[in-house]
Amino acid sequence: MKKCTFVAVGVLLTVAGSQVMAADNTYQVTQIGSGNSATGEQSDPTVNGSTIIQLQIGESNQAVAMQESSTEFSTIIQRQVGSNLSANAVQMESVLSTSIQDQFGEGSSANSLQADTEGDYSYVFQAGSNHDISVIQADSVGDSASITQLGSSNTGFLSQTSSFGNMATMVQVGESLNFFMSQDSGVENNALGFQAGNSMTVSIIQNSASFSNSVALQGGNTNLIDNTQQGVGHESFAVQNGTSLEIIHLQIGAFNTALTEQFGGINTAETVQSNGFNFAETLQFSGLLNTSLIVQLQSFNTAVALQTGDTNQLTLSQTTLNNLATAEQFGDNNTVLGLQ
Repeated sequence: MKKCTFVAVGVLLTVAGSQVMAADNTYQVTQIGSGNSATGEQSDPTVNGSTIIQLQIGESNQAVAMQESSTEFSTIIQRQVGSNLSANAVQMESVLSTSIQDQFGEGSSANSLQADTEGDYSYVFQAGSNHDISVIQADSVGDSASITQLGSSNTGFLSQTSSFGNMATMVQVGESLNFFMSQDSGVENNALGFQAGNSMTVSIIQNSASFSNSVALQGGNTNLIDNTQQGVGHESFAVQNGTSLEIIHLQIGAFNTALTEQFGGINTAETVQSNGFNFAETLQFSGLLNTSLIVQLQSFNTAVALQTGDTNQLTLSQTTLNNLATAEQFGDNNTVLGLQ
């Protein structure tokens, strides 16, 4: 006599600290608290050897991680400690890429997209409240992005698209700070920004640039730094500490260098360089309502401007080759116009 037994088993398991492995992929989620929501999507059969790790401690946090479309050997890590935090990360056609989002506090949002990437790295750290950041890496190889937001209500956007070997780093400490970074179609560029204060903006654009460096350092209130580089081998260095200061650098061509240091209040410094091998330095050490403009339209030019005092105006324009211009202003209500 034969006896056949058919057993059907259905299991629904919801346990903090659970781990699921399928098709060489790993999904691990830990939840401590109440009202938290975690989603990990790896159901696409073309996803292989990839990992999602999610940690939620607190209340009403939301984490979404998606790996799809031939993503291989890639990792998403989302860690949330606090309340009403939101983290979203997507990897599509990504190989050997990593996205990490660490959030502490309340009400902050972090979004990361890696699409058609190889060896890319994205890291977001948020501590405080009501921050917002978006990072896009697409059709790129070996790009790196690191964002730190401390304080409250800081925002940012970073794009690395159709690019290779770029590095972007931004640190925000304060309130209502904003930044924009773009290294689209760039090769081996470095962008570094640091903000400490309130209501300031940094913009660094290195689209279609290669082997260029841009540094923007801000302290104070309601300041603006806008650095744009296009071409090869540029160097931009901008420092601000004061109130309502403005620095603009525009570099097009090859191997141009622009240095600007600003202190005081309501001062403006602008540097425009095209062609190649130009050097410009602007120093506004103190005072109010100073204005400096340096324009270099040819090559191998050098310009140095120094302003100390109030309501000074300085313009240096070099439109031919191999010129040297130096201007110094001490006191108030001075005007310089130099044309070469």
